Amino acid sequence: MDLLLHLANVIYLIGYLVIDILWLRLLTMVGGGLSLTWMLAQTQVRASLIGWTVVYIGINLFQIVRLLHERRPVRLGPEEQRLYGQVFRTLTPREYKRLLAAGRWEGAPAGSVLVGEGAAPERVLVLAAGHVAVKAGGRLVARLGEGSFIGEMGFLTDRPASAAVESLEPVRYVAWSSAALRSALSRNADLRSALQIVISKDLAVKLSEGPWGVSATS
Repeated sequence: MDLLLHLANVIYLIGYLVIDILWLRLLTMVGGGLSLTWMLAQTQVRASLIGWTVVYIGINLFQIVRLLHERRPVRLGPEEQRLYGQVFRTLTPREYKRLLAAGRWEGAPAGSVLVGEGAAPERVLVLAAGHVAVKAGGRLVARLGEGSFIGEMGFLTDRPASAAVESLEPVRYVAWSSAALRSALSRNADLRSALQIVISKDLAVKLSEGPWGVSATS
């Protein structure tokens, strides 16, 4: 029966050599199972060792189930897929789904004020369909289309909007409250870094098109 103990330790050793945490968990659980079988076959069974081994196996089993759940294929609906291709390709599909979960899809008819001039930075939007007008002092300064962020400068600087944003036609967008978005980003450093890259690219495009870029999104 000592062969079981040696085999368990070999499997533990292989587990420590692998890089993927899922395989480490799987091999550790198999090694634990072999160790448990060896313990039960002994003439003097030590309940404490068996108990701790069962606990380790249970923890690894729980973590394996969690990892498999996290690695399930991510399915995007047509609207989600389209917006992902337009704006969020630097995010992984799973990061993108987590980001969407923190916001909600909304729509507005033509002529709707999505952001009021001087309004507090309460939310961030990204256009999925339609076009909007950016107005400062009642004067048209820019038009934004699909894939554009709205309110991101207010979110980043915590300053009131310097321009109003009105829909020129029926629009669809994803909206995040500033508080909910900050909360989601604070829990996931990778998502925060990825979104910062996306917003930076959006701002760079707006700035390259004219000096109105910052005010149009603040």
